[in-house]
Order: sequence, then structure tokens, then C-alpha cells
Amino acid sequence: MPLYERDQELARVGDVLTAARAGRGAVLLVEGVPGIGKTALLRAAVAAAGDRGVRALTAVGGELEQELPFAIVRQLFEPVLRSADPEPFSGAAALAAPVFGAGGGSESATGSVVHGLYWLCSNLAERGPLMLTVDDAHWADEASLRFISHLARRIADLPVLLLLCGRPRMPGSGLTRALSGTHPEVLVLSPLSDRAVAGLVRERMSGAADDVFCQACSRATGGNPFLLAEALTSLRADRVRPVAAEAGRVEDLRPETVSRAVLSRLARVGPEAVRLARALAVLGPVTDLHRAARLAGVQRPRAAEIADALAQESIITGTRPVEFVHPLVRTAVYADGSDMRRAADHKRAALILAADDAPPETLVPHLLAAEPESDPFVVGALRTAAAGALARGAPETAAACLTRALAEPPAPAERPRLHADLGYALGMAHRPEEAAEALRAAFDLTEDPLARGRLALDLGTIMVLAGRVDEARETFERARRAIGDTGSELSLRLHAAFALAAFASREPPGTWMGRLDRLAAGLSGATDAERLILGCLAFGASVTGDRPAAEVADLASRAASGPLPARHGWVLANFTNAALGIAGRHSESLAVLDRAIENARRRGDVAEFRYLLVLRSHTGLYSGSLLDAEADGRAALALHEEDQAREIPLAAAVLVDALAERGAVTEAQAVLAERGLEDEDQVRLLIGHFVHLARGRLRLRQNRFREAARDLRACGDALSGAGYTNPNFAEWRSNAALAHLALGERAAAMDLAAEDLELARRFGAPRAIAIALRATGLIEAGARGLALLEEAVAVAELSSADLVRARALVDYGSALRRAGRRADAQPPLRRGLDLAARIGARPLATQATEELTATGARPRRELLTGPLSLTAAELRVARLAAEEATNREIAQMLFVSRRTVEIHLTSTYRKLGIDSRRGLKAALAALSTA
Repeated sequence: MPLYERDQELARVGDVLTAARAGRGAVLLVEGVPGIGKTALLRAAVAAAGDRGVRALTAVGGELEQELPFAIVRQLFEPVLRSADPEPFSGAAALAAPVFGAGGGSESATGSVVHGLYWLCSNLAERGPLMLTVDDAHWADEASLRFISHLARRIADLPVLLLLCGRPRMPGSGLTRALSGTHPEVLVLSPLSDRAVAGLVRERMSGAADDVFCQACSRATGGNPFLLAEALTSLRADRVRPVAAEAGRVEDLRPETVSRAVLSRLARVGPEAVRLARALAVLGPVTDLHRAARLAGVQRPRAAEIADALAQESIITGTRPVEFVHPLVRTAVYADGSDMRRAADHKRAALILAADDAPPETLVPHLLAAEPESDPFVVGALRTAAAGALARGAPETAAACLTRALAEPPAPAERPRLHADLGYALGMAHRPEEAAEALRAAFDLTEDPLARGRLALDLGTIMVLAGRVDEARETFERARRAIGDTGSELSLRLHAAFALAAFASREPPGTWMGRLDRLAAGLSGATDAERLILGCLAFGASVTGDRPAAEVADLASRAASGPLPARHGWVLANFTNAALGIAGRHSESLAVLDRAIENARRRGDVAEFRYLLVLRSHTGLYSGSLLDAEADGRAALALHEEDQAREIPLAAAVLVDALAERGAVTEAQAVLAERGLEDEDQVRLLIGHFVHLARGRLRLRQNRFREAARDLRACGDALSGAGYTNPNFAEWRSNAALAHLALGERAAAMDLAAEDLELARRFGAPRAIAIALRATGLIEAGARGLALLEEAVAVAELSSADLVRARALVDYGSALRRAGRRADAQPPLRRGLDLAARIGARPLATQATEELTATGARPRRELLTGPLSLTAAELRVARLAAEEATNREIAQMLFVSRRTVEIHLTSTYRKLGIDSRRGLKAALAALSTA
């Protein structure tokens, strides 16, 4: 059928294709009711792409393919991969190889797979702009929808147009979820006008068709092109003339009668045709009729004759693959008959496919639709298909297979393993509540204590993710008591898991650290479990401050001495990084995170990478590496928001802290407001202390002292109530003391500062002591205050925390200047200014400059060009480029697009006055001596 009244939509497709060719990718969603002409528009769009030199990769969703792993993705890419040269799986794209049956696959790499698919798409787009089209996207499988979601959030910098066609989205549908948080351009197809309908009637029936008759056709079909075509076919078959007197007969051909019309045409071909059409409706599109003939019970030569007759009746296509001319025709044929008959047909189809040694995944749609019959064949086939789906990174499909296998049902001996496998698949699919139920069933059905212990680890971890922390702790304890404190790897892992659950439940560390102490005495750190025990103990000791910093650092160093565990290595990195940082070992702390980040990069684990970036941003702020802290904070928040991750408040809070220290107060406030972080409902968890602390410190810079004091006190209440009393974990007391001082509440300020100093001296980390001394010195004032500030400078020099050192120097110099000792003030102020400028602490550098000017000195002006003018992100990219990483490698390392890298490098070259990478190393070397 010609494309009527779609010029405006085609013009818009052309505009977006032109933009994609220029490197500005987009998502275009064409919506409309069934039969409205989405497929015809898509075909025209593919032709338009070809005219513009844009390669079109196409896929079609199908009801029978919704449970096939990456069905849409494989349709899109497999044809081009078969002829691709050069190798498209280079770099991070290698992570996508399991989707296409290459590589070993991984049962824990769902995020890695879609990351790899993004880079596969990017690699292909390097050879020329692409248009990815998905027709009937409302039937896309869940695994492919993950890729669509991932790509849609990152497509802007790729020369790629993602064109999706589907029925109007329903709330909660897969496509709706995939596109949530994105902003696709939506084209809604309207019905044909009366004029267009009249044109079609006159083209199909008679050029002299009467106006009244044409209007009746328009009313009956609502201007739906497919329904109109079906109506005209029926009218011609019934020899209806297109005259006004026959208009009444048209009124009976409403949409709800189309199914009857299709079945009537089918019946005219004969009973064998009905059986063959039903077989095709069950099997879906086929390239060969032999399976459909077997399912229909007709001979293959006869099946070919019947297929020709069905094509002449416009029921199926006359080309390969053989399929119905429209999904509505297939639905009409498929729905004809009982549910029991359809279930039996699907079971027979599965048996035919299995007899032909078809890939196990092709049996899945049929086995899912078959009636449960306690058939071992069904259970075995579904387990095999589930394993294959997990290897491809499609846990959604695996979960559907295993759920159906359990409903068959399996033999009793198989049920524990099936429940366990289902739990793992559901966990990988980010459905923690259902995963917990499946693993609980496996746990309850398992009798062997060691097997129960291993299950308990997975069950408890999922329960923590689902918010069922108390149940998790009870599960760990039951399993541990069952196997006893044998000192085995499993026993230690259960102890560590219990500690992790205790953290999540905000139980004070002092209530459970005793048991870890007893275990740690005999541990060398040789195994993953031993290192995790030591890491938990180190972190617990670091937050309570009950043990000296040196002892905490020793525990954390032992925990971090070996390789990170293959599973949940980020947990050990988190604890050891925090403990080392709190104990003052900043370089070791960052080194641990760098190892973990490199692991996440290598595996393409975006979720782990973005969380570790948050930790590194916070650690950078701790150590005074403000440029790195800002760069990591920005990157982490961007990645969290792209994927709508639940840790957005944490990522935003860390960035707010970095921005405030860098002097970007207005932007820091915008980050708070735009992420809803001025709403207390966002900061109820233990990690909420990050929000309270960042917000409180920002309020100090905004001179909103009462609000600052309230936020900082809230931070202290949350931490103290959970046993987190070490001031070097979060210096809320010193900041709150300065807020009270600004409010004229000197007594409250002194109480907080004195408590902070006492706790800091007890722990012994120079950073915390210097912070407390500085706050106390500012409150005391006079000779006593000056002495305290001088001591703060001396103690800060023992720390590698550059921001703390710079702040102590500037405040000490300022106090000397106010005491009339201008000459004495200049050396600390100059050192403080140099250090503040080098680390990017602009407010502190401004304060030092003003104080130096007040002493009569001539401070240098802050550089507006050169390395110090680079943004945090530019500096990060420039450093990697100076190490000879390619743009693609940098993009893959930072989980950004190549276009983003190119923009940063272009800006960097301009600011540094160079025109290529050759001058980067020398130019960046100036930063360390600036």
C-alpha cells in the first residue's frame, strides 16, 4: 500500500538522519495503534537513510520472541557482524561477544554486556553513520530493552539514530521502563483523512467510487490503513460495488469484524490451509515450511501449494521468511480455538524443534506456552536454555525458563538447584525481592550444611539489597552455627557477611567487632575471606576511633595486600579504602580504589565503576586533591543519572562537597536543589550523613549559619547513634563549631571543638587533630588561639592532606596578621596560597591573596591560562592522553563517549596553547610546580 499523508513525519525523519550524520544522535519513537502504518513509515525511513548514506540495521519485535535472549539486538547486529571488517569487537566491545555466541560468557556481567554493546555500536558507527530501527518495539525482549535504555541515555554524541516503532506505551510496560528518564522525540501517527481514504478506495475498487461510499469506508475503519485494506479486500470478495446504495454494507465492516473476515477467507482455502496457518501462527516467521508442515500434519509439497493460496488471499507473505502479512492477521488466526489446543500445539512444536536439534533457546517460547505435565524433557530443556541465556547476559530469559521449569514440576531432587538458579537469575535481573524468595526456597529444601551455608551467603546478600537486613543476619547466623566456627573459608565468609549486614542495619560496630577480633588474631590475609574479615574489622575500628590510627592502618593494609575478590571485590575495596584514608594513609587508600576501578573498567561493570568513582571523589576530597575530587564527582553523578541509579543522593552530595571547596557555590546549590536534596526524605539512610555534611558545609559558605548548624548536628546525630564517633570519618563537629561561632554561640562552639580535639588526639591521625586544633584556635582567639593555630600547622605538616595543610597555613597567617605581626604572617600565607592554588581551592586562595595584600605583600595573580585553568574533567582526559591513550581508550576507561573526549581535548589544547598531544606532557608538568 502506498504511503499516504506521512510527508511531515518523513521530513522529520530526514532531519534527524541529517543530524545523525553530523554526529548528533537521537531517539525517535513512532507510536500508533495497530494497523496505522508504522511499518510502512519505517520502510520509507530505511529508504531515506540509504539515500543519505546512512546504513540501516533493522529488527522486528515479535510475541514469540519476547523470551529469547537479546532477540532484537541479534537481529540488528548479526547480519553486519557476519561481514564486518575490521573486527568490530575491539576494545570494550569484546564484552558483548557472548551475546552473539562468541566468548565464554559471564553470569555476573549484565551491565558489562550492554556496555559492550554500546561500544560495538560505536565501533560500527565509526565506519559510517547508523540508523537502528526496531519495529513492534512493544514486543522487544527485556535483555534488548536494557541495551536500548543504555544506548538511549548515551546516544547524543554518536552518529546514530535509534528509530523505534510501537503501539502507544502503557504505564509499566517494558518499553516505557526502558525509556524512562530519557526524552525521545515522539511522532504519533494519525488516522488517514477522508480524502486519503477516498483515494485508496478509488485505487483499489474503482476510480468512479461514490463519495458516500468512500465516506462510509472512512467511518467504518476510522482511517486505519490496515483495517481499510482488509475491508476493501472483503468488499471485493463479496462483489460489493462502490456506489452510494451499497454504503450500508460497509458499516458492517468495523474493526471488530476483521478477525471474522480473515478467518472466513482462510476457511475458503480449506481445512488443510487452516491447519497450516495455525502452525505458522504458533511457529512464527519461518524460512522453510517443513516444520510448519509437520506441525499441521500435511505433506511438504502440499504445504507449498497451500502457502501459495494463502499468499493470494493476503494472509501470509509470498516471500521468505514466510510470515503473516500483518500482526493483526496472525493474532486472528492464533486466537481462533481454545487455550488447550494452542498449548498442545506449542508442546508439539517444541518436540519438532528438539528432534531437529534446533538451538535450545528456540524451544523456549513454546515450552513456556505448553501446559505443565511433569515432563522431564521440558525441565531439562528449560534448564539448558536458562544456562545459555545467562551465558549471553540475559538473566530475564533465564528467570522465565526456570520459573516455568519449576511449574512443570521437576522431580523433588531437582527442586533445590532450580530454586537456587532462579534466585541467582532474578538477582542478576535486579529483582531482589523475588530473588530472595527463590533462594529462601532453595535454602529450606537443602539439607547439607555446607550447601546451605553457600546458599545463605547469596540469600542474605539479596535480602540486604531488598531491605530485609534482620532476616539476612538471622540467615547468616543459622548457617554459621550449622557448620560451626571451623575457621574454614565458608565460616569466615559467613562471619564477614554478618558484619556487612550489621553495617547495613546501622548496628553500632562495637556490638559485633569482638567476634571479628577473635577471628582476626589467627588470620594472615591469605584468602579472600580472611582479607574481608580484616577489612570489616579495620573499617569498624576506623569509624569508632577506639583504636589507634596506626593499628587501623595495619589491619587495612593486611586486608588490601592481596588481589581483590572476583565477586564483590568492591566491598573489600570500600572498607579498606575508607579505613586507610581515615587512618591517614591517603596514597594507599587511593591505590586500593584505583585497583578496584581498573577491575570494574576491565569487566565493563558500569554500576561498580560509578560507585567506586563516588568513593574516589570522597577520598580525593579527604586528601585535598580537589581537581580529582571534582572530576570523579562529576563523572560519578553523570553515570548515576544516566542509569537512574539509586545512589544519586550520595553521588550528588560528594560532588557538592567538592564544588564548594573549589568555590563553585552556585553550582553546588543547583546540584542540591535539582536532585531534591533539600528534602529530608532523601537522607534517611546512614549514607545520608554525606548529604547532611555536604549541605551543612555549603551553608557555611553561603553564610546560612543556622541551617548549617542544623544540618551538621543532624549528621552528628545519625553517626553518633550508629557508633560512628571518629572525627576523621566526618568532621561534623569542627564545622558545626564554626557555625555556632558565627552565630555568636561561643560556648556551644567550644564544647564541640573540645570534644572533637579530644577524640582526634585519642585516634591519633594528624589530619583530624589539625582540623580540631584549627577550629579550637579560631574559637579561642588571642594568644591561646594563635598558639593552637600554630600547632595545627605543625600537625598538618605530618599529614598528606593538602587541603587541611593549606587551610591551617592560611588561618595561622591571617591570625598573625590580625595580631599585628605582618612580616611573620607572610611566609605561611604565601605557602598556603601556593598550596591552595595548586590543589584548586579557589576560595582559600582568594582568602590568602587578600590577607597577603593586607600585610603589604604583592601576591601573584591566579593563572587564567595554562594547566591551572583546566576544568577537572579536562585535566583528567589530558593526563590520560599524555600517557598515550587513544581517544577511544580514554572514552572506554571513563565510560563516556569519544565525542566527549574530543571536546575536552580541543578545549585543553586551546587553553594550553598547543595544537596536539605532543605538548601535553610538558604543559601538564607545570601543574605540579605551579
